Amino acid sequence: MSLPRWPVERRNLRPNSTASPSDAPELPFALVHTSTGGERLYALNNEAARLGLRRGQALADAKALEPGLRIAPFAPDADRRLLGAFARWCGRWSPWTAPDPGEPGEDGVMVDITGCAHLFGGEDALITAALQAVRGQGLTAHGAIAPTIGLAWGLARFPARRSPSGWLIAHDVSASLHALPVEGLRIGDTAARLRRFGLKRVGDIAGLPRANLARRFGPDLVRRLDQARGQDDESLNPLQPKTPFRARMRFAEALLLLDGIKQAVRETADTLCAHLESEGRGLRRVELNLFRVDGKIHLLIIGTAAPVRDAAHIARLFNEKLDRAEIDIGFGIDVIELNATATGPLAGRQSGLIGDDQLDTEDFARLTDRLSVRLGEARVKRAARRDSHIPERAAGWSTEANPSGSALMLREAGGQQALLPPPERPLLILARPEPAEAVAEIPDGPPRSFVWRRTRHQVRQAEGPERLAPEWWRPESRASPKTRDYFRIETIEGRRFWLYRDGLYGPETRNPQWFVHGAS
Repeated sequence: MSLPRWPVERRNLRPNSTASPSDAPELPFALVHTSTGGERLYALNNEAARLGLRRGQALADAKALEPGLRIAPFAPDADRRLLGAFARWCGRWSPWTAPDPGEPGEDGVMVDITGCAHLFGGEDALITAALQAVRGQGLTAHGAIAPTIGLAWGLARFPARRSPSGWLIAHDVSASLHALPVEGLRIGDTAARLRRFGLKRVGDIAGLPRANLARRFGPDLVRRLDQARGQDDESLNPLQPKTPFRARMRFAEALLLLDGIKQAVRETADTLCAHLESEGRGLRRVELNLFRVDGKIHLLIIGTAAPVRDAAHIARLFNEKLDRAEIDIGFGIDVIELNATATGPLAGRQSGLIGDDQLDTEDFARLTDRLSVRLGEARVKRAARRDSHIPERAAGWSTEANPSGSALMLREAGGQQALLPPPERPLLILARPEPAEAVAEIPDGPPRSFVWRRTRHQVRQAEGPERLAPEWWRPESRASPKTRDYFRIETIEGRRFWLYRDGLYGPETRNPQWFVHGAS
């Protein structure tokens, strides 16, 4: 789909546009950019082109020809942002769309309709409906359907013939390709070089020896020709990755009430969950796209603590989002789409004959989901294990549904690997070890007494050491790369502590420091 006057006409799509009524299509209007040759016209509307103004013309010359010309600065960043939003809006016809910047002053959108045309009554009905919707927003658009991206690109921009409706379908691929001008091959300045040799149509070069073409005009010409023919693979890089689980509902009459949208979301979730059940999968993350009739898209995203395919639960989470998001429905929602961007295996579960009083993990996961929607995912944290043997780094909090980190160790047992039991740790581990003053009978032995928080403790018995080497590969360990010797201490009062000596006596330090790291 080609939008030949996008840079000019897109200004009318911006809700906060500064364009005045004088910028209407019936008055000459142009966008201006500054180049090495001064200010020049970048894009024109129909009326400016009818008066004989042309793209690339100096602004002074254009003003001399048409004193009433209205101008505005060219904003390429705004063009790119809005073209990306427009490409997402085109997802109502296919989930795989991508913006396609064309020649300067002209842009387009590529849409992969493989397997989608029958949903709209065929290719003719699909492209007719698409162009009517685009033109309904005040845009000038042309379109083409072809088996390859290269051929569709050329037919949309440089058709040898154009139907009254402004679109073409390449029924005869060879004839359509050969009738294209050479500019339709996406070869840039090479097209002008071909024309200097009298080669104006693709058919003029289609039968020439490939080696001669590549040697004289470069390998890009041959590659583009092969892509247009379908002899060289070319894939679309869509804005949204292809997801295997997707459900969509389209409405002949736009939904104007929030209750109707909620009911439609529930029905769409039923369809999506049925698809997931057939594959033994459950949702972990799902996106809700609400397509407004005027082109705007509302996006809502939820994540779940565990794989789920309960449509009622999914609809309940989105209802919370819809109530809090204060979505502007505008003139109505005509398409609703659910995309499962992350899934996980979910097998059926056999319920017991008699109930138990234990906490159901599935109910707990649903509670976590509802709290995440109400309070925000960043405010709901879960205990997480981390891959570290340093105690203060081995655990923490995470906002992820399934925090990464196994904290598992393996050992060889009879030629097989077995999991080591987790090391014994006190009930309370301080977030940061606190310094202590300890007295030991020998420098590398356990302490006999220590002072912590201004209180002296006499040691009755000690167990250890448990030696932990520094994690030299971590940047935070390089500041203090010393070995720790941990001791489990019981005082004469019966209290138990977990202390360590920071640094081996002799090889690493002559004055090791002591720290209290936990208590029982």
